[in-house]
Amino acid sequence: EDYTRYPRTQQQDLKRLMEYDVDLVFIPEVTEMYAAPNLTIVNVNNLSGQLCGEFRPGHFSGVATVVCKLLNIVQPDVAVFGEKDYQQLVLIQTMVSDLKMAINIVGVPTVRAEDGLALSSRNQYLTAQQRSLAVMLYKTLCRVREQLETSHPGDFRKLEDQQMENLKQAGFSPEYFAIRNADNLTQPLTDASNQRLVILVAAWLGQTRLIDNMLV
Repeated sequence: EDYTRYPRTQQQDLKRLMEYDVDLVFIPEVTEMYAAPNLTIVNVNNLSGQLCGEFRPGHFSGVATVVCKLLNIVQPDVAVFGEKDYQQLVLIQTMVSDLKMAINIVGVPTVRAEDGLALSSRNQYLTAQQRSLAVMLYKTLCRVREQLETSHPGDFRKLEDQQMENLKQAGFSPEYFAIRNADNLTQPLTDASNQRLVILVAAWLGQTRLIDNMLV
């Protein structure tokens, strides 16, 4: 998808790490992580092919494989991943659990701008007009969360379809708007009162792909 144009901010990242007195940074070469031939692939069934995976075939098997390699090389006690890519976080937690890796995977809350837009390197590609519109994703998530917290929607699919249409009318090209079980990303039960839910969205705004989510 946009891998080749995804912003690389290595020098800025290193500068920020120095401010926190980090002792060691592991920056492997591409050939070290992707030595040919690469005959082993890690695939987390069910999680890899839905939501973002439906629109990015093979992406999450690539994520699982390279993260598995990284964890095997570094052998950390704790690994921290942002909740902004919630599907990725759940996938890695599942992989680590299934493969009995002695690592604690910790999710950290999404960092947001003052108006609520989830921070991302991709945001720099937005025009001023698109940047003003992009915050609608956050506002939509907040509105749907309030609906789920105050009343039972009855039909999750209908609620999802309504938000997809709203985003289209506003100028987005949405890929999905989904309400899922927060623990495993399965479809929520009709009676969701005893479930943790997460609302997830992915949409294009011009040439920029944006993702966000919100726990309920």
